[in-house]
Amino acid sequence: MKTLHLKRVKIFVSFFLLALFTDLYSQPPVLLGRIYDQAHGQAFVLYSDGMMIQEGNPMNRGLASRDPSGIMYLRLPAANPYQKAFFLDYNKNVIELDYMTGSRIIGFSDIQPPPNPMINYVPPAYSPNVGIQTPNGFQPLPSQIVDTNNPYGDLMITNGQTAKSCYDQSIGFNGTLDRQKFGDCMVAHMAGKKENEIYNCVKNASTQEEQALCLVGTMGGNNERRISASLLKCYKQYGNDYSKYPLCLAGESSDPELQRLLSCVQQQGQYGQVSFMNTAVCYGAGKLNLNTEAQIVVQCAVTSGGQPYVFAGCAGGQLMARELDKCFTDGVGGDSGCFGKNNDIVKGLNKIGSELQNQFGPTNDIVRTWNTTVHDIQYGPGQNHEAVKILTNMGNELGKAGNNIGKEIKKVLPRIKW
Repeated sequence: MKTLHLKRVKIFVSFFLLALFTDLYSQPPVLLGRIYDQAHGQAFVLYSDGMMIQEGNPMNRGLASRDPSGIMYLRLPAANPYQKAFFLDYNKNVIELDYMTGSRIIGFSDIQPPPNPMINYVPPAYSPNVGIQTPNGFQPLPSQIVDTNNPYGDLMITNGQTAKSCYDQSIGFNGTLDRQKFGDCMVAHMAGKKENEIYNCVKNASTQEEQALCLVGTMGGNNERRISASLLKCYKQYGNDYSKYPLCLAGESSDPELQRLLSCVQQQGQYGQVSFMNTAVCYGAGKLNLNTEAQIVVQCAVTSGGQPYVFAGCAGGQLMARELDKCFTDGVGGDSGCFGKNNDIVKGLNKIGSELQNQFGPTNDIVRTWNTTVHDIQYGPGQNHEAVKILTNMGNELGKAGNNIGKEIKKVLPRIKW
């Protein structure tokens, strides 16, 4: 009997829930208000499901939706929204936006918009004493992103064989060396995938806005890559005329992250020059891979202007610039050429090993790990090699010492200064 009673209760509850949800979803859309197009002598009613219907002509209807750019409130139905579109802004104005003539107010609405999602940009705080030494001088970093416990970045190095291959590939038909080609080849082999993407963002960008958007896509995840690509497309089409971005983004879905990134770049222009670091802090540095290595590479890439020797000499540590110069004075590889057996970077690493041995003894695990890693560095495949990460981690630990070890590490590994 109890089982039968429970079954009846379950059936009753099921019917009750079905009736409840059916009632909820069968409720007709709520009237939100009216939109008056004074320029064309039309009025529309807007319902809570987004449906717009012309008063007196119910066959003329369409769906309104949130403006993906966030610049306007609603995107209203239009025949060709990429060229001429209609919007309701956050001041209840009906806006006609034409890709050639721009925007004009053509009406009004009695619908109450929500708060404008566009952020109120505040420039980040920079510490004048914390940053990266670049060929263009000391470049401060935003205080919010600096990790003072891990100041060292990844060493950039390759072997003589790779350097010789780059050199040979860069010799022209007349026998002269194409220095730009050689430098780009060396950077491609010394830097990791992400570092090369950063370098290419800067190298290929024609403006600070392009650079910032490209770097957000490079430093972020899948969503950042998607929204930065969308905004780069709009930037190439309309530049700094952000009022027309709602046309470019007509095919996008409303995304608060895209709106925030657009707002960050747009509002920076009101304070002066756009920069990636300002954009990163404004958008949310926690959404981007902005560890110490990335901060060094980004700042060095930005200040280099896409010049490979300047970039490598900045991002690769103090000895890298000297080593690259040797390629043109002493040749490539071998005993005395750049990136050869006795190159300055390896000498610097071996000197650190000697200091470690003096302090801890030749059989100490730290000494053995360091010396083994340096050996691997000489023959390893560029910045993605595990040995590079080991040196970085050991540098962050050993570099804190105020002795000769710390001093020698500062000479070799790239770092954030304070």
